[in-house]
Amino acid sequence: MASSKAHHATGWAAGVIAAALAVRHGMHGPFYLWTWLAFAAGLAGATAPDWLEVAWWSRKKRLWITHRTATHWGIGWLAALFFSWQAMTHHPVAAVAFGFACGGVMHLLADWPNPLGVPWIIGRHSLNLWNSGHCDLIVVAASWAGAWFVLSHVWMHGATPLVFLRQLL
Repeated sequence: MASSKAHHATGWAAGVIAAALAVRHGMHGPFYLWTWLAFAAGLAGATAPDWLEVAWWSRKKRLWITHRTATHWGIGWLAALFFSWQAMTHHPVAAVAFGFACGGVMHLLADWPNPLGVPWIIGRHSLNLWNSGHCDLIVVAASWAGAWFVLSHVWMHGATPLVFLRQLL
């Protein structure tokens, strides 16, 4: 499991990705409302698999579901991402669901390298690269590299960082 700070930092990257793709899909709205809401939903979705496990309706706030089970299920988050992407052609509110799903998928990607793993399909799968809380900088850097890749293809028409730097010089 990545640390809470890593999930928040990757959430910003997920929000940027969701906002860029929502704009690309035509979800502007007045004052880019749907874009901002997709961004905020990406932030919330990046921590959602953890806070969805908490029984907020009880006084003790214990987990009502075992950690890294249903709320960390990869198929569910990927299905939400796919169906919200498809729904954006019909209604702009789907941009919010898309942002939330982007954040959820980013959370799973951040949790995947540690030994506990993530239940992608049926059982848990782990990349077994490092223990929880270690190497958070790598996870955050990878998420922002992904955000840069999406932004470069959406807003800069496929410009790579080298092409972008060459244009600046």
